[in-house]
Formats: sequence, C-alpha cells, structure tokens
Amino acid sequence: MRLRKPVVVIIGRPNVGKSSLFNRIIGKRKAIVDDIPGVTRDRNFDEAQWKGRHFILVDTGGYLPQGSDKMEVLVKEQVEVATEEADMLLLLVDASAGVLGLDLEIANVVRKSEKKKLLVVNKVDTEHQEVQVPQFYRLGVGDPVPVSATTGRNIRELLELIVQQLPPHDKREQRQEVLKIAVVGRPNVGKSSFVNTLLGEERLIVDEQPGTTRDSTDTIFSHSGRRVVLIDTAGLRRRSKVRDRIEFYCTLRTIQSLQRCNVAILLIDATDGLTSQDINILQQAIRFGKGVVLAVNKWDLVEKDLNTAEQVTQYIRRKIASLSYIPILFTSALTRHRIHKSIDLAFEVYHNWNRRISTSQLNRFLQELRKTGLLQHRDFKLLYATQNSIQPPGFLFFTNRPDLIKQNYRRYLENRLRKEFNFTGTPIRLSFRQK
Repeated sequence: MRLRKPVVVIIGRPNVGKSSLFNRIIGKRKAIVDDIPGVTRDRNFDEAQWKGRHFILVDTGGYLPQGSDKMEVLVKEQVEVATEEADMLLLLVDASAGVLGLDLEIANVVRKSEKKKLLVVNKVDTEHQEVQVPQFYRLGVGDPVPVSATTGRNIRELLELIVQQLPPHDKREQRQEVLKIAVVGRPNVGKSSFVNTLLGEERLIVDEQPGTTRDSTDTIFSHSGRRVVLIDTAGLRRRSKVRDRIEFYCTLRTIQSLQRCNVAILLIDATDGLTSQDINILQQAIRFGKGVVLAVNKWDLVEKDLNTAEQVTQYIRRKIASLSYIPILFTSALTRHRIHKSIDLAFEVYHNWNRRISTSQLNRFLQELRKTGLLQHRDFKLLYATQNSIQPPGFLFFTNRPDLIKQNYRRYLENRLRKEFNFTGTPIRLSFRQK
C-alpha cells in the first residue's frame, strides 16, 4: 500500500531560480507519452526521491504570470498557502542579488510557521561566491545552504538535509479497508455544493470505526450500509475568494487529496465542457494510480433532449481517447440528480482497483490470444504473465526481448486485458521482464 508522500514546496520571490532548482532535483525524466492534444506538458510538481525516501516537490514559479503588476501580492499569497498546506518549505534566495525587501517579507511569514524549513541560497556557482552567503543569516530562517541549480553544486547535500527533516511516514494511511473518496475539480465546478448535498442526504458517522484513522478534515458517512471516508471536506466547504483564484492553492489541495484517496470523483462543469485544466487534474489522478469517476456536474443548466447525454459522452471520449475506461455520469448538486449514483460508481471502481486475476487466468488469456494470432510478433514473444500488484492492478509479462516492446503494443495489450477483465475506472500498470 502506498503511503502519502510529504509535500515539499519551493517558495521565494521571482527570478531566484525556483524552476531551475525544481528541474535539477527532479532530474531528467522520460518523455511523457500523451494522446491528449492541447494539454500542457509542463509539470509544476513531480515526485522526487533521495536514498529511497520519496516526496512530492512543488515549483511555485510556474503559477506566477510573467510581468504581472500584482506579482508581490501573488508571491505573498503563495507563501501563505504554502506555510499552511505543505509539509516542508524551501525558501530560495539569490546570492548574486543579496537580501531584498521581498525576501525579508517572505522570511517573516516563513519564520512564524511551525513547518519544517530550509533556507537555500541559489547561484553560488563557485567556492569564491560563498562569501555572499552569510548576509542571509539576517532572514532568521536558519543556516543558509549554498547551492547552484545551474551547475548542480551542493544539490546532494541539500537533498540530504531535506530527507533528514521530512516528517515520518504516516502509517495511519496504510489501512485502506474503507473506501476513501476525494472530490476534485477546478474552481467553481460545484465541489462544495456537491459535498454539501451528499452529506446533507447521507447519515453522518460521528464515532470512528476501530482501527480506522482519518484526518480531522475528513468526514465519515454511511452509504447503503457501507462506510465511506470523504477526503478533506473541511477544505472543500471552506470558502475563500482569495484562495479560489490561486491555481497554486487548488493544485496543492488536489495533490494532497489525491495521495490519500482510493477513488477520485472529478467534477467538471457541464456548461464549459471538458477543459484542459480538467484534463490535467484527470492526468494527476492517473499518475498517482487512483481510480476515477468523471461527473459532469450542473447538468440541470444544460438544454437537452434524449440524445444530449450520449453526445456529450462521445465528445468527452474523443478528447480523452486513451482514458476511455473512465466512467462518466451526469449530476446536479442543485437538483440532487445522480449524487448517490456517483458513490455507487465509486464503489464499483474501488472494487476494480483492488481486483486480482490469478496467474492461471492470465496465462489462459494469453493462450487464447495466441490462438487468434493477435499476440504474434516477428521480433519478440510474450511467454507468460502474472499480476504483481493491486491498487492499481499491475501485471508483469515475461518476454525474450522487453526492449523491443513499443508504446502502441503496450496499449494494445492493455486494451485486451480491459476487454477480458473488468477494470472500469482504474489505471493498470504493465511491465516487461526478460526471460
């Protein structure tokens, strides 16, 4: 079972090298294979690891519009959010520029936070430039750590300090017998109304089930006699015009919620269609290996006839062709239309997310494909397979030449597995090993 990974946020004024440090720590990544057009491939967050300790690294620089006359206000808002929501803060400053007024203001906020923190002085490319480092003691955020994001100087030492201060693994998250749902989506798609409608209709459970620990912001309720944990209901129900307009805040909350849930209900606005931001959130859930239900909310506002739902479904399927396994339903928090159905569907996805296929079933499946000739390939052979994980399901295929298996063949094999076994709503992972 995956544990929630700590979230480390790089903060600081513009032009101190936040994105450069982010890219240096993340390192070179494999190209992102993506069938969905019009979706940015820029990553403002990614998973990092050092000596076996994994964490989520967030670059706040990607959320600041260039040339904005409100830049300082936006920076301060980001710092406020980060000090509340992150597990650890990296305050980044620029050695070549020295201590500036905005550095001091940010440091004042960071200093008051009880979160783990490191003061990182960037652009110290050589030992001679370390003479510029001591001035940053005036910020009062501990010992400055000199690095160069450009050359990689002292990055290993920085990573050592980060993992030393990361909070311990939250072993409470290991127990997953209860379905945990996160309601996610971009601002103003109706998440608060959806949750309030759901919790207004369901029977709330005040006492916790023995052996099940939840966050104080979660809500446990009973649906058709089954317990459900709704992740971060406090965050969804807390209204703030300032926070709603900060994309960084929305992304950070989504990261936190997706890590802790089993199934995400992604709400989109029926009047807007499927936007690139919706698709980005959907991809985040898949990257975290979570089950997904896509709810087209505010369906009551759409003029429709008998064919409208099918037409909208086909429109969505075309935009996310590689994610056609995700179930779609139409909801309205206002009229309470199909709110309960979304939870029923989440249970179905949760079951598929935990599904195990026996080795004998898998190899019968391969044998049947061989009879049809569909597995034949002149350059490699699939010999046998086994399931090596659940949550989400993962399958290991043994072959004589794993290096020759291309992405299109992987997708073909995944589609055949989905056709044979029910994996509606859940990603599946395929890996190949030489035999």
